Amino acid sequence: MVSQVFIYIFVAIVMALVIFFGFKQVVNLQDLSQKSYYISFKEDMTSSVNDVYYMNKGSTLVFSKFSRNKELILPSEIKEVCFRDNIVSFDIDKYKKFEVENLKGDICIRIADNRLGFKLENVVIGDEVFVEISDVGT
Repeated sequence: MVSQVFIYIFVAIVMALVIFFGFKQVVNLQDLSQKSYYISFKEDMTSSVNDVYYMNKGSTLVFSKFSRNKELILPSEIKEVCFRDNIVSFDIDKYKKFEVENLKGDICIRIADNRLGFKLENVVIGDEVFVEISDVGT
């Protein structure tokens, strides 16, 4: 009888540990998913700016739900993205700001449903070529 009690206690402890570590892994998986959205956004933004930089003067790329280029997906915690010159920053410190070469802007864009809509335009002033970012109002 006493050995049966120890078996029940042991089974209860094992079940508790399995539930605890299983929940912890699910949370870690969700965090990894959000980090992958951040990395994809960073790479897509840099690539898009480079594409527009090498286009003709006045060329544009629009990223919106109604255009050929769909909005870029961001982690769910981010509610606003700011562009100051060539620095891209976020409203929370969890995700590091980063630099995008040839990008110019002075705008903060609110995020709708984890998606960022914007317009990139090739601008030439004098001898300087850069890509200007603006909101498309999605």
